[in-house]
Amino acid sequence: MRKIFYKKQNLKKPTSLDEQLDKQEFESFFTEVLGRLPQKTANAVSNTYQKSKDQTEAIVVQSKKQFNGVFDEFLTGVDEEVRKKCHRTIHAASLTAAIIGCSPIPFSDAILLVPVQITMMARLHKIFGQSWTKSLAKSMSKELIVVGLGKSAVGNIMKIIPAVGTVAGAAVNATVASVITEALGWVTVKMLNDGEDLFQELTSFRGQFKSLFQLLKKVK
Repeated sequence: MRKIFYKKQNLKKPTSLDEQLDKQEFESFFTEVLGRLPQKTANAVSNTYQKSKDQTEAIVVQSKKQFNGVFDEFLTGVDEEVRKKCHRTIHAASLTAAIIGCSPIPFSDAILLVPVQITMMARLHKIFGQSWTKSLAKSMSKELIVVGLGKSAVGNIMKIIPAVGTVAGAAVNATVASVITEALGWVTVKMLNDGEDLFQELTSFRGQFKSLFQLLKKVK
């Protein structure tokens, strides 16, 4: 069921090569993450998939419009073609995270976003030709919870998203999940491009994440 559920949905057919590649990456990414979630959670996400996806796509697009310039500034020196490939993966991850956040799952279970972020980081490492193993994923999981899912990060996002206090709880969860995941994605890209080892330089990882959020806060 996990592998074929989205085929039953009435999805809009992509009209360009880029859109086709985006769609393929998202479907591949979402299916992989769904297989990593507990069965009960996977069922809950699947059952509300189309409604959640329709709602969250607009959130992800708005986030991109708001922060695009910031990410460009943060990613100075990253090859354009590499950035394009990374964007495809990060977009798939952000949308997947938003769908999970928008699903009827208490956001206190934000640890469920870790499989999304681990899958994203593994794919980004592959783009850069870097190795990724289960042991590295396990060691990174705890760091993601500390850096990406702490109360301070959620509070920061609540402050930088315009009018976030006026939307429904599910939309807030989706927005928080999406922005945290995208930020983690671009931090990973920057460090990989700079030749830094995320696992050996966790202090730098935390610092890069903090620096990016400082830039995001400046967006009006």
